Amino acid sequence: MTNTIKILTIDDDDSVQNVIVTFIQRFFSNKKITCEIKAFNDPVQGVFELSAHGEQYHVILLDVRLPKLTGDEIFSSLLHTNPNIIHRVVFITGYPNDLIQRFPDIKLNILNKPFRYNNFCLKIVEVLKGRP
Repeated sequence: MTNTIKILTIDDDDSVQNVIVTFIQRFFSNKKITCEIKAFNDPVQGVFELSAHGEQYHVILLDVRLPKLTGDEIFSSLLHTNPNIIHRVVFITGYPNDLIQRFPDIKLNILNKPFRYNNFCLKIVEVLKGRP
């Protein structure tokens, strides 16, 4: 098991991205666990990072409504290129039904916007417990 938890987040909204990063830092600091966060505002850059280094991330947080490339398009790409990490993906969205309709046969990790710190932490723990 690694000593550092690595998290990748993709969200084009700076204020949401700042909240996510702050929540991650607070959560892992309270648990005295080292974490490394890579935050991308541009989904294309995030996809390049996932293509090159996706295996190293323990949690992948995706906004759904992004410019250029949506979170569900990124997820769909991962299904084909790196399916063994899709259980690490957490969608952060105000539109969960869109995802459920698009991927009806897949158990998705969804964090509904707006979210509170406690709900965020529960979702992170859930994903980390499911990791191999």
